[in-house]
Amino acid sequence: MSLLKSLLEELQQQLQTEVVEVTAVEVTAAEVAEAADSERLNVTLPGGVMSRLKQQALAEGRSCSSLANFLIEDGLRRHGPLG
Repeated sequence: MSLLKSLLEELQQQLQTEVVEVTAVEVTAAEVAEAADSERLNVTLPGGVMSRLKQQALAEGRSCSSLANFLIEDGLRRHGPLG
């Protein structure tokens, strides 16, 4: 058996073993989100609000996501404790 063929078979065996190992540890998206330090939120904003967010983010040199995160945190702090 040639050296290349032997190496190819060895790589194929390793790949098959890795696939079996990955398949054995299936995790749902909900479990990943639960374990994450941060989570993604999808919010629909009226056009005018989104336009203001984009303009403000551009003026501050930051992303819309970063500004939205700051504004939500700030709003929650100002709102006070819930419950």
